[in-house]
This record gives sequence, structure tokens and C-alpha cells, in this order.
Amino acid sequence: MSKDLKEKAIEFKGKKYVLVSDRVLFFNSEYPNGSITTEMLNQPIDKNIAVKATVKPYDDKNIIFTGHSQAVVGEGYINKTSALENAETSAVGRALAMMGIGVIESIASMDEINKAKNMEHKSYPAQRIIEEKKNITKAEIKKLADELNPLLSSAEDYTKFVIEKTKLPLTTENYEEIIDRLKAIIKERK
Repeated sequence: MSKDLKEKAIEFKGKKYVLVSDRVLFFNSEYPNGSITTEMLNQPIDKNIAVKATVKPYDDKNIIFTGHSQAVVGEGYINKTSALENAETSAVGRALAMMGIGVIESIASMDEINKAKNMEHKSYPAQRIIEEKKNITKAEIKKLADELNPLLSSAEDYTKFVIEKTKLPLTTENYEEIIDRLKAIIKERK
């Protein structure tokens, strides 16, 4: 990959990502005789929008790269008004990634990563509820630790303090018992 593209990469969900706009600009400068075309694969009235992008770097050779994307009209902020455009941009990004343009850690687009994260929560509502409960429980443990020692400042300080006071490893399996022990320590101090 070009050094210029690596320098334009942004951090997204812990990974480096090159925006589709930067990939397109790079393609256009490096392949002036090339082309990028898109095709809608379904009817514009459908709720699911599917788009195919084809990248042809040379006009006189049969070398092509394709990418597909779909978007659900009305799902998420962007797709409320721009599902077709969103799907088209993602398809172009994927086609360029298949050609190797802009790939650092993954071919998946930012949109795809977000879709997968959102679908995970939709597909597994019980998992989302468990995660929310863990966050609430962690907050309760932090609040109790603060009550015992208001000088704690970092996650490492909290972890060490809680383990030291409760004699339990700070794991989700132990959260309830940790809370009970911290409450007991607070009660003893009063």
C-alpha cells in the first residue's frame, strides 16, 4: 500500500482504516484510464438496497475487482435518508479493497463493522442485557470502592484495592460476592 494512504488511515474500533474517499482519490491518480462503476441489484422501492461496484484499473485489460454491499432503508442514522448512497460507497470501498487499495488490517468497511456490532446486539438481546448489567455492577463496585477510599484514581488502583479488600479476583463471576463483601466492610466501619 502507498505510504500516502497509510498516513491518511484513521483509527476506528482499534484498527487502522482508510476512508473510501481517500481510496477513490488514490485510484483515480494511479489509474487514470481505469474506471469505477456501480449497479443497483434490486428495485429502488425495496427496503434492502444492494449495490455491486466494479473496479477496472486498465481500460484495455480484463482485470476487474468487484465489491458488494447492502443497506436497509431507515436502519441507523445514515440509512434514514441515504441508504442507496451508503451501500454504493461501501461497495466501492470493498471493490477497491479487493484490489488491495486501502487495506491495512481488514477489508471490512467502517459501516460493516458498525452493522455487525449493531446486529450482534439485535441478534442477541440477552447478551446486550448481560453487558448492561455488568456495566451497572461495575459502576456499583466502583461506587463502593470510592466510599471506602476516595483517593482511588485509575482502573489499576480500583482493581488492586477491590482484590485486596475482598480477597476475590475481580471477575464477572465474583461481582455479586464482591459487592456483598464491600458492603459488609462499609457496614463494619460505621
